[in-house]
Amino acid sequence: MILIAVLLLSAVLMLWGIGHLRGDLLTRRPVKVAMFPALIFDGLARTLSCLATATPVVGLSPWRDGAPFLVEGQCTLQRLGVPLTTALRLSVLLLGFSTAVLWFPEATSTIPDPGSLQQSYQLGSGHLASRILSAPVELLATGVTTGLLVAWLGAMVLAAGLRGRDTAAAVLLGAILFAGLEMAAKLGLRFGTFTNGWFLSRFYEVEAGRSLILLLLVEVAVLLVLSAMHLIPILVQKMRPGAEKDSSSEPDRLVHHL
Repeated sequence: MILIAVLLLSAVLMLWGIGHLRGDLLTRRPVKVAMFPALIFDGLARTLSCLATATPVVGLSPWRDGAPFLVEGQCTLQRLGVPLTTALRLSVLLLGFSTAVLWFPEATSTIPDPGSLQQSYQLGSGHLASRILSAPVELLATGVTTGLLVAWLGAMVLAAGLRGRDTAAAVLLGAILFAGLEMAAKLGLRFGTFTNGWFLSRFYEVEAGRSLILLLLVEVAVLLVLSAMHLIPILVQKMRPGAEKDSSSEPDRLVHHL
């Protein structure tokens, strides 16, 4: 449980970094066209939140440059709208990664689950680092279909980037969720097959944990790409040679001889 909580918190913090680094990238026409499938899911989550909070939806602008994919009106219930929108967007994101893990087990089985990470940690930090670093290479080596899948997941991560209030709401919702689960466990509450039976042994411990680790790996890749997009122009600007001074344009200097 603690490891899952750490993974979720790390995922939220990385989404916060992605939300700040992407800037207005999602308002540009070529990016919106390339990321159209991923933006549909994020736009659907936002639309559901707008319907629940009576926020007007102006419309979609998938082709117009300089406008977001979903144009929303002013939400009058910010205290409800922000947590609800964040919860729906993160749920869609986790659902997408969980679906990828369940539908492509041959490829995603190369991603370690929390249990295998714990075993690697017990063998040493070097073994753990090599296991984590080799996972993306093994995943992409499974074929072109896997590469397209990773690109689609990366687009979903980019679309789900969080800002300040969204990040605070995500951390608060996660804390409430895990506090409720811990309290239920201490009180001895059980929820049938969704607690100690098939759900924990078949999905929660393996596929759900593997989905979170895959999410973290894709988030790291997106962060690196966005960081490179910010740093490369700065480096090029610093390395660009300055204009040479033209000595003919300088004023004449009088040399006084004693």
